[in-house]
Amino acid sequence: MIPTYFANAISLIVQTAAKQAPPPSPPPPAALLTTSSSLAASLKSSFPDQNLALLPQPYWWWQSGTAVEALLNYGPTTGDWQYEEMLKNTIVTQATATNDFMTIDATGNDDQAWWALAALTAAENKVPQLGGIAWVDLARNVFNEQRQRYEDGANTCGGGLRWKIDYEDGNNGWHYKNAITNGLFFQLAARLAHLTNDTESLAWAEKTYAWSTKVGLVDKDFNVYDGTDEENGCSDLNHNQWSYNVGVYLYGSAVMAVHTKDDKWVDRTRGFIASAKRTFTSPDTGALFESKCEGKDIDDGGCDTDQVSFKGLLARWLGAAAEILPEVKEDVEKIINAAATAVQDGEKTDLGPIESFNALEVVDASLRMQGLGGVEGVIGLGKARRTKRSVAGRISW
Repeated sequence: MIPTYFANAISLIVQTAAKQAPPPSPPPPAALLTTSSSLAASLKSSFPDQNLALLPQPYWWWQSGTAVEALLNYGPTTGDWQYEEMLKNTIVTQATATNDFMTIDATGNDDQAWWALAALTAAENKVPQLGGIAWVDLARNVFNEQRQRYEDGANTCGGGLRWKIDYEDGNNGWHYKNAITNGLFFQLAARLAHLTNDTESLAWAEKTYAWSTKVGLVDKDFNVYDGTDEENGCSDLNHNQWSYNVGVYLYGSAVMAVHTKDDKWVDRTRGFIASAKRTFTSPDTGALFESKCEGKDIDDGGCDTDQVSFKGLLARWLGAAAEILPEVKEDVEKIINAAATAVQDGEKTDLGPIESFNALEVVDASLRMQGLGGVEGVIGLGKARRTKRSVAGRISW
């Protein structure tokens, strides 16, 4: 039997070596570009109306918003702009006449926020405008509505957004203050602050992050828990962890680091990256892995229609953070390079819409981290179409 002190020493050596090891090499860019093109086409082929980027049943409206953003990022990543008119048309139609994405499907603050981020990505990517309102103003309209719904009262947990918008959803989320809703609001505020240099948005980002840590949605080790209940004063937590929850705070923190130049946000970004790596990567393959549900039968806690798409969003935000914040690039490479290899070596044909979405986010994150852009209409290396290339499809410099 190995003495305890000796076993502990070996464990420490192994952990230290793992931290110091260089990231694995990413797949070759040419191969990834071919894969990206195929995955984007596969995702688009799933839309029942080929003029609108809306996923078929049983997928949710919010997931269509994330698909729009994936394809908005695909263009400047690869230089293939063929989907742009469809994406513009989709954003405008889903914004509705009130220009705030309050469709019949927007029952939650998170539903509305996903589409606000898609509009903001269009603004950051300098997508040519369609209609009479700027992309950034669509996002700002949602931000302004949601800050009015934010509650500071002592009897409502001292802050935070509810999951649901309507009181009639009392038993289905009105009392629930969850990580994704507040994380999306945090990221939306941070990105608006950086894009428009708006101090009020910046203050809301700071405030929302502080509340998230105060109630324990984000803990000292940067684990992000699903939510808490306003009816019991947010005194306990739903400790389920999902990959998109850590991702949404991760990228919001990276934007704050760039905008404020405050090292505390760099440290926070690093903390979320470490949390993502230990919780949402497969130790066997390096692939992104939804640890709460993946690999289980649906009747035994397997991933449902929502949960299957969470890890694609983590990939998006990991790649985006690495691109705008060089200090964390190597940490992210240790995740994304292995994940991209797993995609490249895996099955890439006959994929469903969410499988295509998840794989596309991983591959495009790897491409952007390698600094690749494309020539208009050509999948390949070269100069991006727009004279001022966006970073990760979000932050323009």
